[in-house]
Amino acid sequence: MTGSAIGIVTRNVTVAGTRFLLRESGEGGGTPVLLLHGVPETSSVWRDLIPLLAKGRRVLAPDLPGLGGSAFTGPFSMPSVMAEVVALLEQELPGQQVDVVGHDWGGVVALWLAGSHPHLVRRLAVANAPHGRINPLRAAHIPLFALPLLPELVFRLGGRRIVDLMFSVAWKSDRPLDPELHAEYVAAYTEPDKVSAMLGYYRAAARPAIAAGLRVGDNPASPPPVKAERMLVIWGAADPVLPVSVGESVVQALGADCVMVTIPGAGHFVIEEAADVVAQTLVEFLADEG
Repeated sequence: MTGSAIGIVTRNVTVAGTRFLLRESGEGGGTPVLLLHGVPETSSVWRDLIPLLAKGRRVLAPDLPGLGGSAFTGPFSMPSVMAEVVALLEQELPGQQVDVVGHDWGGVVALWLAGSHPHLVRRLAVANAPHGRINPLRAAHIPLFALPLLPELVFRLGGRRIVDLMFSVAWKSDRPLDPELHAEYVAAYTEPDKVSAMLGYYRAAARPAIAAGLRVGDNPASPPPVKAERMLVIWGAADPVLPVSVGESVVQALGADCVMVTIPGAGHFVIEEAADVVAQTLVEFLADEG
């Protein structure tokens, strides 16, 4: 067990088929918060937000199964990944509801969690995470990453340059990525086993559509209908991969109880690109009334 950022404890937790690297902070009787990161990031993406939320409640931020400091051999389908996250919640927060915030792949996991285990989720917030069909012409990396062998070769030859490219294409704000975090992300997504795990997420999502004769952007296994006490969609309005129209489709799928906040000038990595706005929005959204 080690201390990382101020007030945040980092430890390894073994549960079900995963050894999670878990960042956590806080205590008290408030509804706990689960934070789920995207790709190519780790749970460090939440390091500045965790202390703001950890006032009177616990905040848990795991590295997703197989990514970052977590160890998991798959399968990487959403039901399987979600089951590992549920097992973590049942071990760390038995019998408790949580508020869930997810970005990118973490947002997809959050949607599955709220749809499949609504009794576990009080409030749900997702940021730049699709629900249903996306445009493969904008998200060209998805069909590429679904291919056998070639993506591994690309990452082996490109290494750091591939991770840099992922950020340079989709990061649109004037605020630079913290160099320390950048170095962590590069290291996390250049190790062969972590690259294979990341590709596993994309392959599990894209290959069923291809096998069913659907377009690559179609999702034949969308999560069950999602319902929570309150739902929020945050979107970087300048996201070139998942444009605002994708966010609007998420809101439509979640229904009248969902609200949307778009952040001008921010791209796909909105959690870091617009950290102050996102933090204020989430603190207000997750605050207990009365």
